[in-house]
Amino acid sequence: MNLSIKSSEEVIIFSLSGRLDTIASLELEPEIDKGTDAGKQMEFDFSDVNYISSTFLRICLKKYKELGEGNFWIKSPKPDIKKVFKIAGLEKLVKG
Repeated sequence: MNLSIKSSEEVIIFSLSGRLDTIASLELEPEIDKGTDAGKQMEFDFSDVNYISSTFLRICLKKYKELGEGNFWIKSPKPDIKKVFKIAGLEKLVKG
């Protein structure tokens, strides 16, 4: 699991790669929490993610609720990952 963070005045982008299993998700959560900046939109770039656990789904839902609609999204998930969000009823978080 790799994480890189880019920030501009309006949005913070977390580029993730590899497997977002339970252990990796729990390790990433403090970094994501630190990167959450009031007033900024948050984007998770999933173009290189090949697995996502329910633990990371919980993190996504938590951030969506903290930031509000239109201020959090998942970008470029692979079809299998997009399907997981759909099954979980969280397809509204996915853009592209």
